Amino acid sequence: MIFEINEIRLPKKQLVLLHKGWGKDISENTITSRIKYLSDGIEVEGYISKPLEFKSRLPVIIWNRGGNRSSGKIDDFLASGILGEIASWGYLVIASNYRENDQFGGEDVNDILNLIDIIDDFTEAESNLIGMEGWSRGGMMMYLCLSKTNRIKCAIAVSAVANLERTLSINPVLNKFVIELTQGYSKEVKDEFIKKRSAVDFYEEINPNTPTLFIHGNSDDKVSYFDSVDLYEKLKSKNTDTEYKLELIEKGDHYLSRNKELVRAYRKDWFDMYLKRY
Repeated sequence: MIFEINEIRLPKKQLVLLHKGWGKDISENTITSRIKYLSDGIEVEGYISKPLEFKSRLPVIIWNRGGNRSSGKIDDFLASGILGEIASWGYLVIASNYRENDQFGGEDVNDILNLIDIIDDFTEAESNLIGMEGWSRGGMMMYLCLSKTNRIKCAIAVSAVANLERTLSINPVLNKFVIELTQGYSKEVKDEFIKKRSAVDFYEEINPNTPTLFIHGNSDDKVSYFDSVDLYEKLKSKNTDTEYKLELIEKGDHYLSRNKELVRAYRKDWFDMYLKRY
């Protein structure tokens, strides 16, 4: 449950940057708040964003951040831009910063799943229409969530980790973090740690009825685009009645920083198709 919620008021300098990065209408037409909620009895921070005006209940997007520990953590500015943009499309958007004891896809997955109960308590939310989006590590977290719930009507994975072993082999910063996280583990336990976080290994457990859009740049040097290709092919061959779509961005980097408008259009169209067609 949410036990604290505070509306964000960005300072003028950050408002100027917000307008440059996401557009003035985001700050004028959405409201973003910082929240604290309980997840498995642990205090967790997050954010929620919604349009200032709406005539009916809003479909919901759960947005999963990337990074580990404090790296990639959402702050007031990023929440106002990233979540505010999605809210401006006509959605209630909620995100978790995950618990302080980062398990990188362990019990911290519950910090996302427990948001669903929070959504059910919001009278402005259409809780039967929930989408999910995960970037990088957030995509890995999303795949884990999709193996544990059938409440997600559609999903978007952006530059998402699906083969952790391969990612660790090309991403020295993440590899160092995982080495520290698994220090003292036996080789067998370490191998199991990696396998449990690799959707290419547990794809058969992923809910077969969740249409998923995969977006990945083919010049990503942090998470190989083959992660998305491999998982897309596995899911598509197994679940022939569910729509899966793969968008590979030519020369796109991990953050797809030069392809923002294209990626924005892909994402909005996918969410609108599955959450606003009813």
